[in-house]
Amino acid sequence: MNIHKVLLGALLIKPDLAAYALPDLEIEHFPADLQPVFAALSGLWNTKGELDAVAACARYPEQKAAILECVQECESECVRLTRDRVEEWTRLVLEQSALTRFQELSIQAASSLTTFADLPGLYSKMGEALTLDREEDDFKPIGELVNNYVCKLSEKPKYIPSGIPVLDKHLHLSPGNLFIIGGRPSAGKTALSLQMACEQARRGFRVCYFSLETDPDTLTARIIANRLAVPLADVKNKSVPQSDLDGLAELHKLPLFIRSASGRGVGWVKAQAQRMKAQVIFIDYLQLLADGKAKDRYQAITGISIALHELAQTTGILVVALAQLNRNAAHASPSTADLKESGQLEQDGDAILLLSADKEQYQAILAKNKEGRVGEIPLTFDKTRQRFLTVTSELERR
Repeated sequence: MNIHKVLLGALLIKPDLAAYALPDLEIEHFPADLQPVFAALSGLWNTKGELDAVAACARYPEQKAAILECVQECESECVRLTRDRVEEWTRLVLEQSALTRFQELSIQAASSLTTFADLPGLYSKMGEALTLDREEDDFKPIGELVNNYVCKLSEKPKYIPSGIPVLDKHLHLSPGNLFIIGGRPSAGKTALSLQMACEQARRGFRVCYFSLETDPDTLTARIIANRLAVPLADVKNKSVPQSDLDGLAELHKLPLFIRSASGRGVGWVKAQAQRMKAQVIFIDYLQLLADGKAKDRYQAITGISIALHELAQTTGILVVALAQLNRNAAHASPSTADLKESGQLEQDGDAILLLSADKEQYQAILAKNKEGRVGEIPLTFDKTRQRFLTVTSELERR
């Protein structure tokens, strides 16, 4: 059975089923000899909102023979044409197209002209080729959108919690968001990200942690100190009592994966995240991501920021990226203007949390938050135990 001809023939025989196939299809999903036929039918449907074999042949006489051949191919199958069957055939066409695209990329990867630097981009494109679900990005009337909202009133928004209650009270992270945690060295960026990663994994999310600065063993020590609430020094010296180590049993079950990413770029990170089917990824930290095409640091960080935003939006992965702040933020309340080397980060981040530590006080500021309020968050950092805790006011203590 020629699935491409059968599907096009089915839409001509039963035009009311076109709405369940054409919005998901593009001309590249069809072999070269059938692309003119698809273009003709798609053009007719987009123009008039309906299909008709006679009208198609009259409007596109050069495609008449091919159009009638598709109809005959479908009729020869002698099957009942239903929505389910058309959706099944559409899925098969998409799968065949994905397979062809994947094979083409594999051949390109094996070419003697392909360099090692090309592989992350090819790997990412292979992952995209296997993603068959398309966004419903066509125009929709406002009435339909309102009805959709009313019908889903009982459904709660699908947010991904940070796992820190005082932060989740104001921060509503969704799949496809870019969340930036900025701070000076020793302000606790890595500790906060590890605490979040563990809590999100504990809630069942698949989390991948990409470290560009610290090796996985060192990060593991910080996680152990955090989860057991013991001094990091004791973990490093391996002087934690055996009875306390029993509390680590839960970590064995968490879908949390840590990997060194030193010298890697966004394309490689995206490919690895898709391979691991990650729902959340952490990048520690973004200024260390490689971008060999940029002429200077400003252009490099701008490109990295745009790439991370695109990664989040195109994959539906929540991207949590750590960022260094400029030195002039060391002894003052930080702002988004202090994000190091590029103003693009401020533009691309859906939410930005800034951390600041000095001898007098600790500050955690939601500097940008598309889904809630901005301002100071009552968080403090127990550096000894690598834990973030809620600040309790004097009134609450009483």
